[in-house]
Amino acid sequence: MSIIKTTLLTSVTLAASWSALANVDNLLSAQSFTGALLTPNAQVIDYGDFSLLYGQGVPFQNHIADLDNLFFAAGFAPGFEAGGRIVTQTYSCNLYTEPGCGIRDLSASAKFQLPFVYDYAGFNVAIGGQDIGGAANNFATYYAVADYEFDAIPVRFSAGYGKSDMTMGIMDGPFGSIELQPLPFVQLVGEYDSTEFNGAIKVFTPEDLLPYGAQVALQYQVYTGHESTNANKENENMWALNASMPFMNYNFTQANAYAKDKTLALSDTIHIAQAKSASASLTELKKALVDEGFINVQLGSKDAKIMVSLENRRYNHNQMDGVGVALGIISSHLGTDIYNDLGIEAGNEEFELFTLVNDLPMMRVNASAVCYREFVKTGEPCADLKFSTYMLTETIKEGNWLEHNNESGFGRTQVILAPALQHSVATEFGVLDYSLALATNVYTTLWTGAAVDIRHLLPVANSDDFDDGELWGDNNYESEIDRILIHQALRLPFDVTNQFSVGVIAADYQGFINETNWTSPEGRHSFNFQISQFSYTEERNNSGVYMEDRDTTLSTYTLSVPEFNWQGSVESGNYWGGDSGYKITSTHWLGDAKLEATYQSTTAVNADEAEEFISLSVSIPLTLWRDMKPGYVQLRGTEQFTYALQTRIGKSHNNLNTGMGASINLQHSLARQYYNDGRMSPGYFEANVFRLRNAYLKYLTL
Repeated sequence: MSIIKTTLLTSVTLAASWSALANVDNLLSAQSFTGALLTPNAQVIDYGDFSLLYGQGVPFQNHIADLDNLFFAAGFAPGFEAGGRIVTQTYSCNLYTEPGCGIRDLSASAKFQLPFVYDYAGFNVAIGGQDIGGAANNFATYYAVADYEFDAIPVRFSAGYGKSDMTMGIMDGPFGSIELQPLPFVQLVGEYDSTEFNGAIKVFTPEDLLPYGAQVALQYQVYTGHESTNANKENENMWALNASMPFMNYNFTQANAYAKDKTLALSDTIHIAQAKSASASLTELKKALVDEGFINVQLGSKDAKIMVSLENRRYNHNQMDGVGVALGIISSHLGTDIYNDLGIEAGNEEFELFTLVNDLPMMRVNASAVCYREFVKTGEPCADLKFSTYMLTETIKEGNWLEHNNESGFGRTQVILAPALQHSVATEFGVLDYSLALATNVYTTLWTGAAVDIRHLLPVANSDDFDDGELWGDNNYESEIDRILIHQALRLPFDVTNQFSVGVIAADYQGFINETNWTSPEGRHSFNFQISQFSYTEERNNSGVYMEDRDTTLSTYTLSVPEFNWQGSVESGNYWGGDSGYKITSTHWLGDAKLEATYQSTTAVNADEAEEFISLSVSIPLTLWRDMKPGYVQLRGTEQFTYALQTRIGKSHNNLNTGMGASINLQHSLARQYYNDGRMSPGYFEANVFRLRNAYLKYLTL
C-alpha cells in the first residue's frame, strides 16, 4: 500500500512539474531559422527581439564542414522573422589570389508563421526560406512546416516539406523533429532532415534570469547519421552559441512599461509634482519649461484655453518623449490661479500645446489639465487628449501671445557626434572590410526654418583593403569637411513642407537640393519629392578622371500603420550614381529601433537590364535618452545610426553593388529633422499615447 501511495505521489509530482514546464522555448537552429538542429519548426523569433549566433559546422560539399556560421535575425513583426547569414572558412583571405581560402557566403532568410491557424486547428504552420535569391546558392532552401506542442508536457513535434539545394539532400523532401524540454534550461532535440537522423542538446538560460530580457543558449550536436563522402575530411560536430534580447526600449510605448515602478515613492513624486497646480503662476510654468531645457517657449491664450508653444532639443530618441515631458509639466502647473490671472473662468483647465522644430509648428496637442493629471496618476486614458497637424501655421497665429519667445533658438548650435562607416561584408576579399570615421555635424539655427549645416569627418580606423592604393582605397574616409549647406524650410499652405538646401556635399560637389513633403492629416499617407543638381568643383579629379554632374529626381510614397508600428514605402526615380529604377521598403519600428527590409531594382546608364538587390538594415539611436540641456552649444549623439547588409539576387553572378540605388541622405532632411522619421503624426501619437505618460514618469525619476 505504501508503495502504491509513493508511486502515485511521485506521478503527481512529476506531472505537476512537467505541467509547470509545459512551454518549450523557441531557440535558433544551426541554420538560418528558429528550429531544431538542421530543420525548422513553425515558431519564429518573438516580435521585438533580435538574436546573434556564432557557430561552427555547416553542411557543405557532402559533409559537415569546418566552417564558421554567423547569423543575425530579428522578430520584424508578429509572426515574422528575418535575418542575414555569413558562412566562411577564412576572414581576410583573398579568394581570387590566395589558395585555400574556402567558401565565403552572405545570404538572407525569412520565416512567416501563418496567422489564425493555431486558433482554429490547435497547431502552427509556417513557411520560409534561407539563402533567398542571389547567385551561388549553396544553402538555398524553401519549406513549409507545421508543429504541435502539448499543453501538459514540454514536447513539440514538427513536420514539414522542403525544396533544397543543400548538400547531402538535407531538407530536400519531408522532414520532422521532436523537441523535449525536461528542465527550464535544457532541450533535447531529435530530427529527421530528409535523409538522416540527428540529435542535439541545447542548454540555455531560463527566461527572465538575465537582465533586459536577454537569453543565452548553447547547442551541440551529439549524433548524426551522415557519413562524410569527402575522402580528406571527417564530419565536423556542429555547435553554436547564440544570444537574444529585446531591442532597446521597444516596449516604452506600452501601458504597463512602468508597472514595476508604481511604488509608493513614485506615487508620492507624482502627487508632489501635481500639487503645484493649486497655486502655480504663469511665471512658474514658464520657468519650469525653460529649466527643463525647452527653447522658443511662449505662453498665451485663446478663447478659454491656455496656449503654449515650445521646441524640444533634449529628448532626441523620439520627439514624442519631449511632448510627453512638456504635457506633464504643463498639466502639473495649470490651475485656477493661472486662469484667474488671465480672466478665464476655470473649468477643466483646457490648454493647447504647439510643438516646434526650428520655430516651425509641427504638432498641436489639445487636452484638459484635470483629465491629463488623472492620466499621469492612474494610466486611465484621457478622453480630452487630441492631436492635430492640420493648418498649424494659421492656427498658431490666432493666439493672444503674452510675450516674445523665451530662450530663442537663434544662433543655438548642436554639435552632433556619430560614427560614419563604409563597409563591405562577406566578399571575396574579406568578411569585413571597413573605413570608420567620426562625423561631427555642427548645426546652427538662424531665423525661422533656416540653419547652417557643416560636417567634418575624422578617420578613426580602416581595414587593409581600404588603405591608399588598395581595392577600396579611393573610398576610405579622409580628414575633411565634406558638407557645408544652408537650409531653409517653410510650412506652406495645405500642410506642405518644403526645404531648400544649397552648398557643398561629398566634399567636392556643389549645388542644391529641394525637398517637398505632404502628409495627410492623420499621418497615414505621405508623399515626398526630392530634386538635386550637383557639379564637381573641377572638371577632373586628382586621378585625371572626368567627373560627371550628379542630378537626382526621386518620388516617394509612404503608408504608415502606427497600430502595427509599420511603414511601407515605394521610391522611384533617378539616383546619385546615374541609375534609375525603384525601391520597395518595409519598415518595422521596435520602440526607437528601426528594422528595414528593402528590394531594389535599378538600371545603370547605357545598361540593358536592371540589377536587383535585397538589403536588411537596423537603425538605432546613439545618444542619451535625455541629452545635454541645450544652451548656445549643445553636445549630443545621433538619433539614428544605420547599419545595413545587402546581397544581389536574380543573377548568375554575385558582383558587388558599386553605388547603385544611392541617394542623398542628410542628417537634417525633412523626414529626420521635422517629421520625427515619419512619427510626427496624430495617428502615431494616438497609437502610442502611453509613451507620453511613460516619458513624463521617467523624467520624474531622473
